[in-house]
Amino acid sequence: MLINDLKTLPEEVQDFIWETMSDVNYTIFDKFSFDFAQFEFFNKLEDDILLKKKNIIDLPKDLEKMPGQFKGDFRELALQMATEIFWPLQEYLGGVDRLILRLGAKVPRAVFLKKKNTTVVDNQLPEVFQGRVKDLMEKYEEFKDLRLTPNKLVNEKGLMVNASVQNWINDYIHFLGAGQHNSLERAVYLSKSPNVLELTDKYRDSLRYLLLSYDEGVELYFNYSQGFLFIEEQPTKKSTDKEAISNKMDFDKFLGAFKNKLTTFQKQLLPSDMIISESQGDINKVRDILWQAIGISDKDKAISCLKLLVERKTLDLMIKEDNRFKNTLKRFIGIKYGQNMERSLAENIDQLIIRRLFLEMILSDKLRLSEEELYVTVFYLTNILPNSGQLIYLDEKDQKFKWRAVQVSGNKFAWVDKI
Repeated sequence: MLINDLKTLPEEVQDFIWETMSDVNYTIFDKFSFDFAQFEFFNKLEDDILLKKKNIIDLPKDLEKMPGQFKGDFRELALQMATEIFWPLQEYLGGVDRLILRLGAKVPRAVFLKKKNTTVVDNQLPEVFQGRVKDLMEKYEEFKDLRLTPNKLVNEKGLMVNASVQNWINDYIHFLGAGQHNSLERAVYLSKSPNVLELTDKYRDSLRYLLLSYDEGVELYFNYSQGFLFIEEQPTKKSTDKEAISNKMDFDKFLGAFKNKLTTFQKQLLPSDMIISESQGDINKVRDILWQAIGISDKDKAISCLKLLVERKTLDLMIKEDNRFKNTLKRFIGIKYGQNMERSLAENIDQLIIRRLFLEMILSDKLRLSEEELYVTVFYLTNILPNSGQLIYLDEKDQKFKWRAVQVSGNKFAWVDKI
């Protein structure tokens, strides 16, 4: 689903799509062994139902239009989609219960998405507060769900879970065992846990304070005004009202200018239909068009091809399969990080890092975009699809976008996370 369409949905539906739906989609993809055309059809049908362009009741009939030779049972697929994807959205979509009954199954217990709380209550968690972790978990129901760090965690079952206060505490207990732990044990966890190793110093400090307060009942200062829970021993010194107003005006000016650049950028892109027509409807031939556009430094056409590949979710597959791009990327990695790192392209399991290096190579090294053009382009490409991963971040202090930094760790690449 395009990000502009996503923003038209209710916030609780957007949250469900970001946090849950993509994982369910890939489970279904693996189970029914979709080919590319079938997975594309599946995603489009799902989007049309979410945007209410198609009626949920017609799902089984619509699935029968799937291209190619489907290897599964359409009723089984429809039932899994109904119960795992659309049932939690029953309140928004309506009719999911009737679909489940038509498919011969029992309607599950009602599930209600967590809506944004618009009422003020006595125990509503403020943005800035102080206290002890265990007391706050008892007093404020939402405290345990606050995000402490940007990236998801791998829990004890090997599943990706949100980086919430509760999940970090669960990871801590799983690593060290139940009970209160001393400073030495906490230090071992903070230096050895695979989840912690991905953190920058800023987020590691917040986690350290969280565990200190959890174990020893130390009262600390908490700030959730920026979307992540920052924890400190002492409250951050506040700037004067005049400084705050000046900073906000400068930042608002920067965001306004960036929005204008983004609008101008979008107008320069070629329509996807034009690229599809040139490729004769074959998404794989878009790779050839991209290669030719890069060769003659046709920036607009090359970026338009990248946009289409991102929309069709085939960019990562192209990097993996197409020897022209794969070998060029290997050479780029060898020059920048050393020849011994060229094999990391096949060995690295973090596809997001590969995508980050590929776009840097194409946009910066091959097309030679200016810094301004580069970050507008990357921002646009990484926000076409929800939950696709961040490759750049906004440094509010410097008021500019920057690449997420990559470092060599052993014989593999790893993030130096500055988000």
